[in-house]
Amino acid sequence: MTQAIAAREIVEAAGHEIVGVFVGMGSQRKLPEYFAAQMPVPLRTGPTLEFRFEQSRAVKLGGTIAGVLRRLPEYVRSYRAFREMMRELRPDVILNFYEPLAGVYALLTKDRPPVIAIGHQFLLEHPAFPRAKEMRLQQWGLKWYTRLVGARSTKLALSHYEAPNDSERGIIVAPPLLRRRLFELPSDPRGKFLLVYMVNHGYSEYVIRWHEQHPRTVIHCFYDKPGAPPELAHDATLTFHQLDGEKYLRLMAECQYVVCTAGFESVCEAGYLGKPLVLVPVENHIEQRLNAIDAVKAGLGVWDERFDLDRVGDLPDRLDNARYRAWLERSGPVLLQTLSAATA
Repeated sequence: MTQAIAAREIVEAAGHEIVGVFVGMGSQRKLPEYFAAQMPVPLRTGPTLEFRFEQSRAVKLGGTIAGVLRRLPEYVRSYRAFREMMRELRPDVILNFYEPLAGVYALLTKDRPPVIAIGHQFLLEHPAFPRAKEMRLQQWGLKWYTRLVGARSTKLALSHYEAPNDSERGIIVAPPLLRRRLFELPSDPRGKFLLVYMVNHGYSEYVIRWHEQHPRTVIHCFYDKPGAPPELAHDATLTFHQLDGEKYLRLMAECQYVVCTAGFESVCEAGYLGKPLVLVPVENHIEQRLNAIDAVKAGLGVWDERFDLDRVGDLPDRLDNARYRAWLERSGPVLLQTLSAATA
């Protein structure tokens, strides 16, 4: 969603118009208010494929597959709603931020506008992207899933580093798409607290356990716990926050280190602000495992299989990120060039 916000800012500044947004939503998620506020256009949501988690932490492969099969009629209706929205709005081009419904639409629909599929995942088949020695079956499944999402589309592969395009596979390597607000934030090089971000609130027990042994360390932690207030002070030095894009960016600019699951956007934002990272991939989640390995390759931090906040001791005080920032600032021109080529 943050990539979509960034893309909207770039294309509208160049004189293009966003005519509508379709968001595929898992049953356990709700549309964040900040996203709806940033997209003042016709906006619809529909069920899409999602992971099932064990104890709000580890991916359950069997449960995920069973959930997909059980909800298949819902996905069919969601696909039809997406297709109908395209007929109503008649866009000149579709930007697909790794949504499988849009990939199926591109694959099955002959008379349609060009589709640009955008995501870090399209680097999977690029020679420069790292591989994991374990979880081979998941890597195979992710590869084919990514091929479905990018079917018959121009593929814009977001990368932490420059790499040559792969014309054989139709892959254009591009800088990450980040919200304009990030570029306006002053980064405090003397941050005094840890910032923790977890998509699944089941990891919060690890943070509390570490905090009990290090009570003087100030921690701000973002999570998605249902029913929790927007801000909850566990005690004087540990505060939990519900997911809030603006607040999260502001605290990231003010913190010293970031400890988070290995979602691509958080890694990019921390890298731009010069904040060293401890990355903890969601358990049994191959995409996040590969994200973490790739971020370490890019020099952005370290990774661990559990929320071991002691790993901040392995980090420098600040990242040397001048080259990374220069790469990120080229994201707008690359996106606009791709858009022009797709609609020529």
